[in-house]
Amino acid sequence: MNTMTMPRSVEAPGADASGPDVPRSTETHAPQRWSLGRWASRIGRFLAYSFIALLLGTVGFSLVISLLAAGAGTAIIWIGLAILVLGVVAARGFTMAERAIQSGLLGTELPTPAAKPAPAGAGRMRRLLTPLTDPQSWLDALWILVNFLLALVTFPLALAWTLGAIATVGGPISTLILEQVLPDSTGNGLAELLGFTGRNALTVDIGLQMLCGLFFLLTVGPLVRGFTAAHQAVARGLLSSRYEEQQQLLRTQESRAAGRTAESTALRRLERDLHDGPQQRLVRASMDLARVEALSVNDPERAQVVLRETREQLGLTLDDLRRLSRGIAPPVLVDRGLAAALTELAAISPIPTSIECPQLDLPDHVDIGIYYVVSEALTNAAKHSEADSVHVEITRIGDDARVRIEDDGRGGAEMRTGGGLAGLAGRVASLEGRLTVHSPEGAGTRIEAVIPCGS
Repeated sequence: MNTMTMPRSVEAPGADASGPDVPRSTETHAPQRWSLGRWASRIGRFLAYSFIALLLGTVGFSLVISLLAAGAGTAIIWIGLAILVLGVVAARGFTMAERAIQSGLLGTELPTPAAKPAPAGAGRMRRLLTPLTDPQSWLDALWILVNFLLALVTFPLALAWTLGAIATVGGPISTLILEQVLPDSTGNGLAELLGFTGRNALTVDIGLQMLCGLFFLLTVGPLVRGFTAAHQAVARGLLSSRYEEQQQLLRTQESRAAGRTAESTALRRLERDLHDGPQQRLVRASMDLARVEALSVNDPERAQVVLRETREQLGLTLDDLRRLSRGIAPPVLVDRGLAAALTELAAISPIPTSIECPQLDLPDHVDIGIYYVVSEALTNAAKHSEADSVHVEITRIGDDARVRIEDDGRGGAEMRTGGGLAGLAGRVASLEGRLTVHSPEGAGTRIEAVIPCGS
């Protein structure tokens, strides 16, 4: 018996650890304790990075800006274009050094966008000038300028704050040493200006030095973290933003290609099923009706027998058409929603199926995608799983919709090329989603699809 179960509460994201593709944290991280070594290492790494950045920035700014200025000034002749190309190529070399330095000292990975290729069949001069038409080349040159100006500010400030923090201990010690070595020098500091004399002046000087040093000590950590974040943000925005755009474009192209492949496969499969099933039965029914027409006068009893056989054939044809239409969004999905459509699928499934589908207000293309996933999964379960029951669960996790179909059958399902699961994965990929199959031998099958709702 097929049942429909409406959950009392929607599953919270990450509540079920069995879903392999749902983003969640599986580890419990204890709060990190403050460590003098880690604190000093972070400051030391940034000082080293900013010093190297300042040196490279000075060289890069001088070289790249000079080349670009010279190239722009002489662009009216061919040599100016060559100098411009040399300038952007030099800028790309400095950005490669920046990526290596940030990776080694700051732990920041900066992906490199793919260079713009020369047009097919382009001549030598066109290929030479291609870097000038690549937007990333000019972003590299802009980064040379921005990072140099940023390093001019961050390195001196970070160094001054670090020395100020060291003075928390070094200042009082140096004052005590001077007081022992040069007694006459005491009382000439800020304490004297405040009206203190003798030993009181020494005590006040040490106290003020410790207070100033403590200020630098407490603020040097946040200051260095802020400077590090600023360098990382500038580098990521200018050097790697186009990489993310390229990856997004690549994912979109792959999704569209997967969609075209899935649709083409589905159409060929539908055409084959129609030809092998309903079409053959309809041809036979047409021939039987012609026989009935011929027998109706001379052999009415035989005509009645043929009519009954024709009616059976038409009934089987109707069943075939219903089966084939299960992969196509039915009117009930549009009129009454996803829950009603899935309930109808469960009602015609030969395996007892329960549906857990709250009202989630999903986009139409997501509703259709989920319906298709459930339809195919139930068909596969009926053919291969030998299961006693199937459970279908629909949830919303952030900006994604998740559908999970689990059966208690014999398992062993695999995503083979050209198979039903591979076609289903392609259909899900066309919606920029992902599909996973977990089917150990003898332990049932779990099919899970996660489809973004914003695409």
